[in-house]
Amino acid sequence: MLKMKIRVVSNFVIPGLEDENEIDFDHPTITLREILEEISSRSLNRVKFIRSSTGAVDPMAFDIEINGLPNQGSRETLETVLKGGDTITINLLPLGGG
Repeated sequence: MLKMKIRVVSNFVIPGLEDENEIDFDHPTITLREILEEISSRSLNRVKFIRSSTGAVDPMAFDIEINGLPNQGSRETLETVLKGGDTITINLLPLGGG
């Protein structure tokens, strides 16, 4: 079976990936949705990137990029197929207010 590595970069420590910045997968292809679900499943507190109510990433909570290009995290763009060597950037957006 062909293994692939996806690099994960973030502006916060992702629970479950504290000492890693690459994830190995035993899939020849994988979607952004599957990556985010895998990262979520590795965290003890189950960081939820995808809202169950919408099936999309909350744009007020997270900013997602693939290889430096913005990805809205909508239901459609979560089906983007990734390949080995791709970099996913997950940034936690600061809360506004005062």
